[in-house]
Amino acid sequence: MNEMMEQCCSGDGKPNFEMMKQFMERCGKSEFTDDDMVMMKQFCGGEGMPDMSKMKQMMESCGCHMPQSAETE
Repeated sequence: MNEMMEQCCSGDGKPNFEMMKQFMERCGKSEFTDDDMVMMKQFCGGEGMPDMSKMKQMMESCGCHMPQSAETE
């Protein structure tokens, strides 16, 4: 989970849309639907710290295969 946070979030700890998109592409996500894009933009536009369970759910629903190391942390 920490690896995902480091690769998807800016220095302030908030999700960064472009970083998240690149991470998902490295995880095996090749196509993004309009719904995927809206969901990521909403998630990245939120105030405060991200909800990690929602972030994991979003990655799974988008078909992103998180590395085993990210799931166990």
